Amino acid sequence: MSRRSLLIVDDSLGIRSLLKALFSSKGYIVHTSSTGLEALELAKKQLPDLIISDIKMPGISGIELRERLLSANPDIKVILMSAYADQQEMEELARHYKIDYVLDKPFDLEHLSVVVDGLLNETILQ
Repeated sequence: MSRRSLLIVDDSLGIRSLLKALFSSKGYIVHTSSTGLEALELAKKQLPDLIISDIKMPGISGIELRERLLSANPDIKVILMSAYADQQEMEELARHYKIDYVLDKPFDLEHLSVVVDGLLNETILQ
């Protein structure tokens, strides 16, 4: 079985570095990007299994990134995170745009790790 891959998209270097270290240590292949447009190009080449993206970034948003990637990979899993949206707004976005999981910043790394493992294992079982 091939290793699962993640794409971390956030304009914060600290978040990208933290999440890359966490998921690399768990055996995932991890790519990072600081903008939605850069992530779009990277995702088309790398075809990640899951994207963890900030909603609000320069250029295109995490939601627009997800919409654009659907054509290349309709099975891609997406976790969106935001420090600016309230929980109800995040849940509405998740339902409307078929986001797999929404996350408030700051977030618990252990919880995020469990969510990522669960989403990717669900993909393996399908």
